[in-house]
Amino acid sequence: MIIMFRNHLLLIAIVTIAFLTVSISQVANGQEFVTDGLVLYYSFDKDTVTKNKVTDLSGEGNDGKIEGKLKSIDGPPKGDFGQAFEYVGDADCYVEIPALGDWEQVSIECWAMENSFGGIQGIVSTWMWEPGKVHFKFEGNQIQVHKNDGVKISMNAEAEKWYHIIYTSDPKDGGAKSLKLYVDGELIQEGAAGKAPENMKERRVGSEHNGRFLIGAIDEVRIYDRILEEKEVKQNSEIKSNNMPVDPLDKLTTSWGYLKSRM
Repeated sequence: MIIMFRNHLLLIAIVTIAFLTVSISQVANGQEFVTDGLVLYYSFDKDTVTKNKVTDLSGEGNDGKIEGKLKSIDGPPKGDFGQAFEYVGDADCYVEIPALGDWEQVSIECWAMENSFGGIQGIVSTWMWEPGKVHFKFEGNQIQVHKNDGVKISMNAEAEKWYHIIYTSDPKDGGAKSLKLYVDGELIQEGAAGKAPENMKERRVGSEHNGRFLIGAIDEVRIYDRILEEKEVKQNSEIKSNNMPVDPLDKLTTSWGYLKSRM
């Protein structure tokens, strides 16, 4: 009887280990977004948003403060990204990012759409114009990144179309290719970031200053404290969901989405 019981427990253990191995393997072979260096992540999904706060899912505690009333809409159609925030050009509607200091390297990522061309419309942009600050914006029919002591790089855009956008800024290098703009996983343009550290003290999602407010939508905002490599940019542009990777067992990656599907 005791032997049978032990054999039964052993069988359960073997089946459990086999299941975990297959499950982890399935998830590991799936594609997740890069988490190395991630210091801020706003998914804008409804379960991460309260009346005046957006929860930072990076684990770093950099929650965003919601000003005004922002509407939740469906996120980019290329995957299962939950909800996005819609902006209607209201000066009082934006998400304020906590002051993050001065950085030697930064990568900023989001999905963004401009519904109506006209003037300058902030994406994840700075407030005011001081050394080291970057205006990440739509200007007219262009996606633009403009660093105070560096250059302006850009790409023509279409109205009412979602774009996956990443810019990287490396004032630690400061050379002719230290500021880069990627759209939909492709390097579009590069230039000099200048030597002034990236000023991350005043950043807003969907806003700049002096009436430069977005008419469009933004989703999946991520900020990294390092330069993403081109293969990492490509990886993030190709993911089909916003599942958060976790690391619970021998540093093998699983995902919350997969775990929830097994509950």
